[in-house]
Amino acid sequence: MKYQAKASKLLTHVFQLIINVQNTKLFPFTPANVLLLVLSLACIFSLLPASYALAAGLVWGWFFADQQALPLSSWASLLLKIAIVLLGFSLPLTELWGTAKDSFVLTVSVIGSTLLVGLLLARLFKLDQQQGLLISSGTAICGGSAIAAVGSSIKANSHNMVISLAIVFILNAVALFVFPAIGHWLDLTQSQFGLWAALGIHDTSSVVGAAAVYGEEALDVATTTKLSRALWIIPLAIIASVSQHSGKIKFSLPLFIVFFLLASSVSSFLMSPELMAQVGTYIKPASKNLFALSLLWMGTSLNRAAIKAIPIRSMLLGIILWLAVSISSLYVVMQWYP
Repeated sequence: MKYQAKASKLLTHVFQLIINVQNTKLFPFTPANVLLLVLSLACIFSLLPASYALAAGLVWGWFFADQQALPLSSWASLLLKIAIVLLGFSLPLTELWGTAKDSFVLTVSVIGSTLLVGLLLARLFKLDQQQGLLISSGTAICGGSAIAAVGSSIKANSHNMVISLAIVFILNAVALFVFPAIGHWLDLTQSQFGLWAALGIHDTSSVVGAAAVYGEEALDVATTTKLSRALWIIPLAIIASVSQHSGKIKFSLPLFIVFFLLASSVSSFLMSPELMAQVGTYIKPASKNLFALSLLWMGTSLNRAAIKAIPIRSMLLGIILWLAVSISSLYVVMQWYP
């Protein structure tokens, strides 16, 4: 009877909370929003994998984006960063350093060649200089984070930012489904797939989502390589800032990478192997669920208006760069990284 009374009291509080939220009209309980709530709970309880979560978000956004009353894309970005930091507790610093060192030359080559080809193609297509730099930076380093950092450094206008982010997001969504299928078709090892995903997919969220579908080892390799690649945001943003502001440095530092390294340091120096193994059994599933939830919410932000606003030449630049990076990095990984 005591437990029944507690359960009844808890349900009363839950219903009261729902009524209060409904009364504020912050989250009106329309059929579309109830569906979104159910999908979000499915992600939290491991019932909706990352790739399916993104697909569900895209479908929801296509039909119900006008009913969205919450800043889900901002919350999705925060969830993604929290998930990455949590993942750091299960990846020792020595392992991070080893993976980053092994792929250093390949990472630098991909970043440098992508930026060079992207800027040349942007000039050939007669695109706006800002837009060409933003798309090239997002493809070369880490999608939306790079676009945000570089855009802040050069004071890019909102139109160019939205177009660049939309292009990267669409290609990320495609990659999340295509990469695991190609990996299995070519029988890539866990290490090969993790490295390829980190080099060939723009955003960290889609890299981790694709690698998580492929396997645990692929997830570790992809996360480590991707974050080491993302650190190149800093020098790129500084160079862009100096070139645009006559020697004055202005850029946004991705602090979640710093916290990820701190979490990895904690797991390396303050945890025993036994404790780290126990933490990993809880941390990794939790981070995967947060990744899925962030992808679901990101998907809801891509509506018809955003897609229709993308110029053909800008989309063509994004596709050509992405295909060039994906195909060339796949070839190199298969040839020299067994």
